[in-house]
Amino acid sequence: MELFTDDIVFEDPVGSPPVRGKAAIRQNIAWAIECKVHEVPGRPVLALDGRTVVAPSVVTTSYPSNMRYQVIGVSEVDGNGLTRSLKAYWGITDVSLPDAPRLTGVAHSLAVTERLIENVRLSEARAGSS
Repeated sequence: MELFTDDIVFEDPVGSPPVRGKAAIRQNIAWAIECKVHEVPGRPVLALDGRTVVAPSVVTTSYPSNMRYQVIGVSEVDGNGLTRSLKAYWGITDVSLPDAPRLTGVAHSLAVTERLIENVRLSEARAGSS
């Protein structure tokens, strides 16, 4: 938590409602731990502005279902080196289902969407019970 500014904004994926502030980030990280998220970062690239970092990563989850995401993360750091913004760019075509038959096209999109909806429902239920 010491790596984030107090007003950190996290979007995962970009286009979904942002998570704002350290308390919300803490809950998000707790959910990631519960989902057994494992992230393998690629080589980061620092922009010439000295405050924007872009890094690819492969993220896998094993709960509530096995999913693998190809993600591009874009972070913005402040003058103290703390992350003030983190955006994860990925979409349906960046997700694979390692434990499912290999699908393509609409069938793949539907299978991934069903799993993402399951994840959201479980996340919302968890948030409602805490």
